[in-house]
Amino acid sequence: MLKINFQVNEEYLARRMISTNNMPTDFANYLWDKYRDSYQTLQKNVASNNIDMNIIKELQKQDFFIQALKSANDNCTRIKNNWDKNQEQIVNFLKRILKIDLNLEVTGFIFPPNFNTGVNIGNNCFVWGHMQGTKDENYDLVYLVHEALHSYFEKDNMSHAIIENISDVELARFLNGTIKHYPYHSFTQEEHIKIYPYWNLYLNKTKEEILKDQEYTKIMYDIDKYEIERDFVSKLDINQLIDFLKEKIKSIEFETSYEIL
Repeated sequence: MLKINFQVNEEYLARRMISTNNMPTDFANYLWDKYRDSYQTLQKNVASNNIDMNIIKELQKQDFFIQALKSANDNCTRIKNNWDKNQEQIVNFLKRILKIDLNLEVTGFIFPPNFNTGVNIGNNCFVWGHMQGTKDENYDLVYLVHEALHSYFEKDNMSHAIIENISDVELARFLNGTIKHYPYHSFTQEEHIKIYPYWNLYLNKTKEEILKDQEYTKIMYDIDKYEIERDFVSKLDINQLIDFLKEKIKSIEFETSYEIL
């Protein structure tokens, strides 16, 4: 089961504001002049303890920070309520698509929506807060799962593409009830092209479903060429699929009979 513990961490919010310069320019310049070493340290390592904590304390007293903290708390309440309403169906969806009982507990540090951020920071923790989620609550749900899954899978482009297939594509389609899905990163495009035929076999999509999907994705390949592997690939769970794909990538050169048009 996937369990997400939602939190607003005031100190971490302050640290991220400094590390990303997400604050009024005049105050950023003030902190830079007064705490330059600490400022530079936080920009290199947001979690560093080798800083003068007064840089954090001064920031936390500012009106714009107090407003950001309130926005984060409001966003956290909204997101948690939305997650609680949908958790059961999402957990059941993940069980079907991963073909395993996922045992993962993570902490989501919720930020104000206008931070437009989402990143897994390690130690089973991630940061999330995006304006799109205030307009489309399924967007929040999809990317909560996306960031959480980075705590389960390895940190490589192929695993990232798999995460995008699970959350950004299949979960988005499931929640929105449409073939449309959220876009994936440009840096995983090559991996998506390589694994696309096998992903469709893994989900045991019919030829008609794949053709319909190709019309939307514009990733074209000869479906019949891969049918010989359907029986094997469709019986794999998600971990076995990743092991299988890694060996495929090692052992053969993928043909360019399919491409993003």
